[in-house]
Amino acid sequence: MNGSSYFVRLFAALATFALLAVLIVRPDSGARAISVVAGLKPTAAPLAQSPCAIGKPALQTSFAAFEDILSVSPLGGVTAPGEILPAPYMRVNMRQGQTIFERQQTDALAPARADITAIERRIIKDAAGKPQQSWTVHFALCKDVSVYYDRLDAIDESLLKNAGGLAAFHEIGGPNHLALETRLRVNAGTVIGVSDGFDIGLHDQGAPATTLARPERYRKNAYAQADVLRAPPSLLQAISTDQSKARCPLDYLPTDLKDAWSAKLGDAFGIRRAKGDNACRTALIDVPDTAQGAWFTDSSHNAVTTKVSAVALAPDTIDQSRLIFALHGRAPSLSADLVALAPMQEEARQKAVQGFITVKSSAAKANAPRVNTPFALVSASNDVFCYEGLRANFVGPKIIGVVLMQITPDASGTDLLTLEVRGDADRCAALPQPWAFTGAQTTFYR
Repeated sequence: MNGSSYFVRLFAALATFALLAVLIVRPDSGARAISVVAGLKPTAAPLAQSPCAIGKPALQTSFAAFEDILSVSPLGGVTAPGEILPAPYMRVNMRQGQTIFERQQTDALAPARADITAIERRIIKDAAGKPQQSWTVHFALCKDVSVYYDRLDAIDESLLKNAGGLAAFHEIGGPNHLALETRLRVNAGTVIGVSDGFDIGLHDQGAPATTLARPERYRKNAYAQADVLRAPPSLLQAISTDQSKARCPLDYLPTDLKDAWSAKLGDAFGIRRAKGDNACRTALIDVPDTAQGAWFTDSSHNAVTTKVSAVALAPDTIDQSRLIFALHGRAPSLSADLVALAPMQEEARQKAVQGFITVKSSAAKANAPRVNTPFALVSASNDVFCYEGLRANFVGPKIIGVVLMQITPDASGTDLLTLEVRGDADRCAALPQPWAFTGAQTTFYR
């Protein structure tokens, strides 16, 4: 045996011993060690090309340590202020941290044996205006089922290293949004990153598409935003989604895990619990030929653009009797002075005009026709509907006024939604009949 051959074999033996030592010292590191080794080079058969198992759940394990989870919020089609509309996914909310203003940070775990197909990094500002990183990780589980985790606070360093590091990422619209196409094989339970709360989206290409008024608006396509800088088409495809194929991730868990996680469905604070057979409700909210759904101030833009105002009209995902006007951008008629806050709370007042406005629905009774009518019962006509008893968010300040709404077809037969907040009355009965717009209304398109 020559000297060089001896040292090669000695090095291999030491490396094997080191790996075994890690497994002995840290028994839970097995999945991570295997996934890292597997990720060093592309696997022969991408899981995105492998058929899905028949009769078996696509997901194998929990998304994070179950005891760390406070609640799971079904986002439905109603999003927080400033977020893209709609968001047919769910958010995992962690338990309280050291103070009432903090949440615990918990490991986000791979929910199944999967290939990581793409990683995205964004620089966003937190509530205090401080820049911070936010990561998105895309998984392929099989030919039809894919999952992604969004809003991770950090990504596992070994995964990032094996993906090529930040130097290998491409700019998507500028340095604050980077993305990389990759294929790193991970096992169920592998640590992907950490977060104090993250979103989960699941798409099933084998499932029937959700019925939508304008399906083309819900296909996330970076080209449609005209903000891609030299990113390869395969990368854009890897980070694009068809939201009409979004499904409730909990439905793809093994039965015991599904039941346990479904019991945590509720609001972000773990107070209100979602009930019913369709408690997850992550399907899109569009009901064609009615007011329910997402409407946009631009008739042609893709829904994922961040520069167009929009409104999502839908029942609350927790309490179906509560109607929500979710504003993305602003409606000119909803001015800050219509929000019942003291003048010294001006910052909170400004935030309130872009967000949720909620109201309890009611049947269109004979003595109060067209008042707080469920959006799914409002269709194109000459009727103007009125909504009263409005609040900013669920327990926020009252809106000093009412909302008038009407759906009418334009010359081409396309439905238009007209919306105006009237501050000259706090009850619909106080407005003279027939209800009418004053010229401050906003027109929305499907």
